[in-house]
Amino acid sequence: MKLWSISMRNLRIRIVSTVLTTLAIAVATGLYAAIMLMAQQTRDRYEGSIGGYQAVLGPKDCSQLELLLNTIFHVGDAPGQIPMSVCDDLRAGKVSRRGAVRYAIPQARGDSISRWSFPVIGTVDEMFSLYEWQRAPLQFADGGPWAFSYEELQELGARLAAFETARRADEKDGPPRPIIDAKWKKAVVGHRVARAMQLSLGSTIVPVHGKHGEFGYHEHPEAACEVTGILAPTNSPLDTTVFLPLSVHLLVGGHEGGLFKVEIPAGKNPDDAAKLPVTARQLALTAILADPKDHLGAQFLRRDFGTRPDAQVAWPQDVIPKFLQQLGNAADWLEIVAQLVLVVAAMMIAVAIYNTMNERRREIAIMRSLGARRTQIVAIIVGEAAALSLAGAVVGVVCCHLAALLLRSTVEEMTGVWLEWATFAPRELYLLVGVGALGALAGLLPAWKGSTTQVADNLSQTY
Repeated sequence: MKLWSISMRNLRIRIVSTVLTTLAIAVATGLYAAIMLMAQQTRDRYEGSIGGYQAVLGPKDCSQLELLLNTIFHVGDAPGQIPMSVCDDLRAGKVSRRGAVRYAIPQARGDSISRWSFPVIGTVDEMFSLYEWQRAPLQFADGGPWAFSYEELQELGARLAAFETARRADEKDGPPRPIIDAKWKKAVVGHRVARAMQLSLGSTIVPVHGKHGEFGYHEHPEAACEVTGILAPTNSPLDTTVFLPLSVHLLVGGHEGGLFKVEIPAGKNPDDAAKLPVTARQLALTAILADPKDHLGAQFLRRDFGTRPDAQVAWPQDVIPKFLQQLGNAADWLEIVAQLVLVVAAMMIAVAIYNTMNERRREIAIMRSLGARRTQIVAIIVGEAAALSLAGAVVGVVCCHLAALLLRSTVEEMTGVWLEWATFAPRELYLLVGVGALGALAGLLPAWKGSTTQVADNLSQTY
């Protein structure tokens, strides 16, 4: 009989102990595999999500990480506002020659939709024609984009500024406040938004102020928009985004107080500043997406905006990797905990097999009397331990991926990470081999005890 078949027979004889020990190894390995899966796919998501963002401009009085987390990953509330004059200057090439940009796309946010609080972003149609994701314009799974150009934004800004200036001056016969044109009531939604809300072309969505369940939460029925396009899945925050024309954001009821970014001049108090006239260049934005023409343009923009009081430039390729490094340190600690759990499980194997040695002394003595060598006894017992560990490791990894399949919707809702459950990383193969080797190592002590069994003393049952 082959040695491995003897090992399998011994495991079948002690089926209860075998199953319990295998489950312990499976839990430990599954935990380790889950940590690796979540850490790797979270890292891939964050690193992959910055591919379309070369430079992000935002308010001066916030950290670059806060600006990027809100603009790219929709984390937290908008950290502040910047005037549209920043966008005008970028588009007109008034910043610097090395800081020239291919595009500067304005964004404004603050509203959301549904109980999932999918963020609503007001922008212009260049988001679908000039902005590039993975070196190509945004792709649509169904439908197409709406139309609202930067020139229309400037024209609307001039009308809003005229109305606001007249209101501040208490002019009774001033121009009327613009209203939302029916042609602007359009929306492009991300893949996950469409899936979660069961939206299709022609569906209607209603933006809400704030987030579901928070204080001040209320709907904007006057801004109900028709879905004209559904983006193709990207496994990025774009999947959870709703894009509306910036005109809708500016004209929604309740946004009047924050439409213009007005700096208080020296020697003026806030009450006096509230009466100053405004221009379209003072329209308030939350962020600007820019693509520098120079491959070092983001760094030149950061330098140029270092002395400007109205905005700062964040370079995602510099800030996000540092943030991920900090997340990686936390994941490393979790891996250490999982490794300790694996060591404990290996010790359980050693104890489980070691405790059977007294029961197996006669069996081993018979094998020795029939010609089995000490090394063969060691190989049989070490084989049992390795088989237990490898079986538990395989079960653990498979259960990890099954859990990723069953829970990926919940994980996506809680963390924004869509788990690719069918993706097996090379590290998982190394994990299986490592756990099997660890089990074999744990079997050395009981194997040594079994190999030293005295044949003459144990051939008869005297105990």
